[in-house]
Amino acid sequence: MLKKSKTPYVRGVKENLLLIIQEVLNMEENKYICPECGAEMDVVYDKPALNLTCPNCSCKMATTKWEEIDLDDTKYKMFLIKIENPSIDQIKFISKFTGLNFITSKDLLNNGGLVFEGSAIEVLEKKKNLTQENIIFSIDPLFKY
Repeated sequence: MLKKSKTPYVRGVKENLLLIIQEVLNMEENKYICPECGAEMDVVYDKPALNLTCPNCSCKMATTKWEEIDLDDTKYKMFLIKIENPSIDQIKFISKFTGLNFITSKDLLNNGGLVFEGSAIEVLEKKKNLTQENIIFSIDPLFKY
């Protein structure tokens, strides 16, 4: 529990700030309640900034909210799974994806192999691209995002 301050001004600022922080940290996912009036707050999430505004009393708060993927510092490796007779579109895509020439990209698709290495956020984006092009791949270590 919060310790009461003897100075009203300090108690007002310090305790209100601590209460606000506690309220924000204890809220259900995506549901924030105004500490002033109890209304559900409007949320604008501009990674990592989380801006909260009460539609009733105009109380405003800002904090940071990091997702688990943002804090993951693991280096992931993406491997293509061998495709026999890849299409011209798949070869062109892998060529653009990796920056390799057409022949090297075709060999990479035919034989499989390392196609990308990076952070969780980077791999998530690359995963979306490969999935969209129906290219089969694996990620090591296990990628949970």
